[in-house]
Amino acid sequence: MQNNSFNLQSTVYLLQTKWKQLLFFVMVSLLVASITLFIVPKQYYAASTLVSANPSLADKAHLLNQNIQNLYSVFGSGDDLERIYGIASMDTVYKQLVDEFDLISYYQLTGADTNRVPLNFNLLRRKAVLELKEDINIQKTEFAQLKISIWTKDAVLSAKIVNRMVEITRLKEESIWKSGYEKMLVNFNRSIDSLTKIYDVMSTAIKMENENASQIHYVKSNSLYEQINAQQKTASELKLAIDNNAPSLFVLETAVAAAKPEKPNIPEVLILTAIVSLVFAVMVLLIYHREDSL
Repeated sequence: MQNNSFNLQSTVYLLQTKWKQLLFFVMVSLLVASITLFIVPKQYYAASTLVSANPSLADKAHLLNQNIQNLYSVFGSGDDLERIYGIASMDTVYKQLVDEFDLISYYQLTGADTNRVPLNFNLLRRKAVLELKEDINIQKTEFAQLKISIWTKDAVLSAKIVNRMVEITRLKEESIWKSGYEKMLVNFNRSIDSLTKIYDVMSTAIKMENENASQIHYVKSNSLYEQINAQQKTASELKLAIDNNAPSLFVLETAVAAAKPEKPNIPEVLILTAIVSLVFAVMVLLIYHREDSL
């Protein structure tokens, strides 16, 4: 017990006599940390939060049938959010961002070719994509929301990249069902044109034939006319569904340019530096004078 008391007294005495050296070490550490923080590029944060929309909003039946319009929520399910997450994570989205914002220059990748030689440019773009993936974070929250965030050295660039990523994701999602409707519309228009030509020929023939023959063709032409009207109605519905611009997602929070950099956190870094340097200096001091404290 006396030995422990003696060790504690020796340690306290050692710290009291060496406090100037400890303070000097902490001050030097803070100075080095301050210089480093001054040199390190500032990082600006931007984020956007979104939720998925119900895919049934793009269904033409939902648009035209008033009985089912209020049966479905405007918000999508977890599977719909998963699909948006998958689209946002695609390399094609990152490549488009790299090209639009000239991120090859932003990341200062060497070997840039202003003429965009295919092999060289593709390699540099791939490197820029990897760098961008390191800066961007796509996260599904516990509230069934998707949060896209980024850190860059430019506050405005951070906000623009995030908002553009959300926009690209939205357009890609909406283009899936729109392309399906557009293909159907093209096929229906071709069928209508073909049936219309047959109907015109038949109408001309009816005028030139006798009464018995014209009666037979008249029945056929009426049936053909009904087919044309039905297909024209369907084509109009498809056109309405395409022009409807049903959303694939809803943006709850749009990314805005940060007013100040959030990395590095200078107060936090300096406080942590002071604590770590003090602990380190005390440990070194105690080890160096361990024989004196026994």
